[in-house]
Amino acid sequence: MSTATKPSVQPLTVSQLTAQVRGVVEAKFPQVWVVGEVSNFTRASSGHWYFTLKDAQSQIKCAMFRGFNLRMKFDPQDGQEILARGRLTVYDPRGEYQLLVEEIQPKGVGAAELALRRLKEKLLAQGYFDPRRKRPLPRPPRRVALVASATGAAVRDMIEVFAQRWPFTELIVKPARVQGEGAAQDIAVSIRLLNWLHTTGRLPIDVMVLGRGGGSAEDLWAFNEELVAEAIFTSQIPVISAVGHEIDVTIADLVADHRAETPTAAVVALTPHREEMLQQLGEWHQRLTASLQRRLQRWRERLEDFASRPVFRRPQQRISDLEQRLDDIASRLHRAVQVRLNQARQKVLEFSGLLESLSPLQVLARGYSLTHTGDGQLVRDPSGLQPGDVLITTLAHGSIRSLVTETRRNSADVSAADARSPTN
Repeated sequence: MSTATKPSVQPLTVSQLTAQVRGVVEAKFPQVWVVGEVSNFTRASSGHWYFTLKDAQSQIKCAMFRGFNLRMKFDPQDGQEILARGRLTVYDPRGEYQLLVEEIQPKGVGAAELALRRLKEKLLAQGYFDPRRKRPLPRPPRRVALVASATGAAVRDMIEVFAQRWPFTELIVKPARVQGEGAAQDIAVSIRLLNWLHTTGRLPIDVMVLGRGGGSAEDLWAFNEELVAEAIFTSQIPVISAVGHEIDVTIADLVADHRAETPTAAVVALTPHREEMLQQLGEWHQRLTASLQRRLQRWRERLEDFASRPVFRRPQQRISDLEQRLDDIASRLHRAVQVRLNQARQKVLEFSGLLESLSPLQVLARGYSLTHTGDGQLVRDPSGLQPGDVLITTLAHGSIRSLVTETRRNSADVSAADARSPTN
């Protein structure tokens, strides 16, 4: 009887295995182009498309979500061969790998067209078509560089239209091949040469026009080359792409700062017509004249208003009124000053009498005197004097110099001193 052996590694669940397979598939095929025949095409109520792409040997489930199929200009039909672009993934619930389609083209798109679409996707991802980097056009420009075939009709048309609309613009023509082998290199070199002249200050240029008339897709192919797109993208001079007719849109049109449907339209975008400018100047003249007349009328009314005021009609009266007012103010000021002087004089007399009553001279005038020692000490007690000391006695009308021969204290003072003596 056999027994089951336990696996040596931790087994995966179906979900885990499917998730790992999905990760590998999505990493390996983030973008893929697939050609095949459509079958079982259905449109779900959500707006998503579901169908199968197949060939003679194999088939693959496909899904195109609503956000992508809304941009399509046709609906695929069963039995139709298409070219689909998308990414591979695995649908977990059924464990089936499928293609999430983002773009569909009818079968028959050539290798060149496919390469062009891939180049557009690459440049789009690198920001070449970002409208935020596009610069405004100078209008009217002082100097314009024309990159075009020297023998083509495009350059002649642009020169003629410039002469008709705005002949003041200086034109610099840089001949370049615009179709055939080597045309893309010639256009890119011309763009870089003009930029070198501009950035070095040898020939400042306001704007550059890439001009070419209409033609087949093969004729315009030079303007779909990556090196031309790179030259336009790195240009320090604003670039107008005027290639082909309205229905022709090249990569150069998408990268340039401005796209003109034709070379003539590029000139129209850059310049005003002389007649239009004259008409505009006439309108500006009328508006300026009307504005000046309105302002002149307002100032005339203000002047008349000022002139009607009494101060302008009788200017001497105003001066007389002010003089009278000045005299009145001067009189009031003089009276106020006299009052303040009298009040101050009265206070001075009061303080003078008070000071005089407190003056020592008044005391001396009543018969009193002051006695000082020779060194100026006031004598209040004879006990501090010795016979022979010099005394100066100040009277009301002079002084007396004398010598001490004897000192004597009052009997009352002696009795009081004896009472304080510690021997008693």
